[in-house]
Amino acid sequence: MTIAEQIARIAGTLPESLAREALDFVRFLQARERGELDEWQKAQTVALTHVWDNADDEVWNDIPLR
Repeated sequence: MTIAEQIARIAGTLPESLAREALDFVRFLQARERGELDEWQKAQTVALTHVWDNADDEVWNDIPLR
């Protein structure tokens, strides 16, 4: 039995909500494989700049990263 067949067999036993989550993850893996994640990350950065870069959040800019 191939890996894809094993995945399909297990996915077939999942409740609908978990099957949707598994499908989302498989689509994520496909996008990552095709190199599409960089485009999504760039789009998110542009879309969320106004949320991240504001006066109320300036205090967080100096927090050291681990």
